[in-house]
Amino acid sequence: MKETTLDDLKEQVEILPESEREKIIKIWSLFSASTPSCRHLILEGILAQCCFPQLSFISNRLKGIIRIDFIAALPKELSIHVLSYLDAISLCRAAQVCKLWKRLADDEVVWHKLCEQHIDKKCHKCGWGIPSMLEQNRLKKASLSNENDPYPAYVTTTYEILEIKRVRISDDKISALFEDSYSSTCESSMRRPWKEVYAERQRVEFNWRKGRYNDRVLKGHADGIMSLQLDDQKNRLITGSYDNTIKVWNLNTGEVVRTLTGHTRCVRALQFDNVKLITGSMDHTLRVWNYHTGKCMTKLEGHTGGVLCLHFVDYTVASGSTDTTIKIWNFSTHKCFTLNGHREWVNKVLIFQKTQLLSCSDDHTLRIWDLTSQSCTQIFDGHNAPVQCIQPTYLRMSSNTTLTTIDDQPCNRNSRKDDNLTPVIISSSLDNVIKIWSLQTGECLRTLFGHEEGVWSLAVDKLRLISGAQDGIIKIWDKDSGNCMHTLIGHCGAVTCVALSDTKIITAGDDADIRIWDFGGQ
Repeated sequence: MKETTLDDLKEQVEILPESEREKIIKIWSLFSASTPSCRHLILEGILAQCCFPQLSFISNRLKGIIRIDFIAALPKELSIHVLSYLDAISLCRAAQVCKLWKRLADDEVVWHKLCEQHIDKKCHKCGWGIPSMLEQNRLKKASLSNENDPYPAYVTTTYEILEIKRVRISDDKISALFEDSYSSTCESSMRRPWKEVYAERQRVEFNWRKGRYNDRVLKGHADGIMSLQLDDQKNRLITGSYDNTIKVWNLNTGEVVRTLTGHTRCVRALQFDNVKLITGSMDHTLRVWNYHTGKCMTKLEGHTGGVLCLHFVDYTVASGSTDTTIKIWNFSTHKCFTLNGHREWVNKVLIFQKTQLLSCSDDHTLRIWDLTSQSCTQIFDGHNAPVQCIQPTYLRMSSNTTLTTIDDQPCNRNSRKDDNLTPVIISSSLDNVIKIWSLQTGECLRTLFGHEEGVWSLAVDKLRLISGAQDGIIKIWDKDSGNCMHTLIGHCGAVTCVALSDTKIITAGDDADIRIWDFGGQ
């Protein structure tokens, strides 16, 4: 209904008889000259004398009169600030109100803040967390954004350095980051809106929740696979096998790029970076390779038993062996020392915070070592069988934390901060269970049941936990709640190693197959 103005009313009064016209004008004049308290009394008296049809008329007229488009009334900056408190579904609904609302609801600032709240972490209100990075070959080009946007969208060719950081970054730093990145690309580089980034990644997270994936199998090894590592940005995979070889794979084509030979027994452990690959074998040695050329650069000898695990950070390499010892090799000082304490095979070692080491063993225990004093500082004892794998991470422990969907409980930016994150170690054992330990107290916080046979391998990120077991079963767990979300079946033997990215799970095991479970392609 069109709003009636005072001038419209005066025009209607002019056509009335003079006596009625004078009465109405007099009433208006008296009301206009009255104090606020008198106006309230006059209105109360009029309402008290109105019949129901007249009250209905007043009610209908008030709906239009008191309805205010506050988004249009506020300055743009305040309107955007208000909209930034909405969840994704509410923003999409707001964009349907009118052209102005759509322009503001689609603003880059609004969607940047929504991405910041959800990417690579869970929102406390809605329970959603969305992946931090998608594959480079899936990033579609879009038209250039406005150069004046305070939060420029992603530059496709350099997206990997433009991700939301784990801590909040100031507006100036974000702008500088994008300016530096954009200047390094050609003028034709295209940028993507934050809304598109959010929508694409939320679809990936929806696939994870619903268990929707494409799967494929890579074959090439002649015997079981005991170790693997994934570089998702470069679509590179390296695997080590009982056939004594290491294979470098191109995941785009599924083909073996290079096969490294030199070990005389099973390759049980490996790790690589952009420059080097280090492998550990049951032939008692570690080897350092240039995997780009396939050349073995050096061989580390010192263990008296097979090398079961290794981990390196910078110039420090840790290795665990069937001889029950852990050796720490330093490439910069060319020194090596030995940690003694485990009574059985050492199945996993992880350098933690550069000065500490985590380990687990067939003796059923986990240990924390101080690399400076070369001593064991803490023992975790609770498993009833050999502990095969450990992963340090952070866990949100809260009695009122529930897993809800975005439809169940919309999120807002007033959610409480990540002040209840607890540093933990997740361990898997041949006793069929996964345990979560407090890194600070050594207490077992939670035990995950679900596997019917021993659990060989683990992979974890900020959102989920992946486990592989002796019976060929892979389980996907919600990391914070401990709920099993999905079970993947496909392997014909023990799943001895797993890798996890934002869109994929890669598993391998005794059947010599490499299986890729891709949740990003639906």
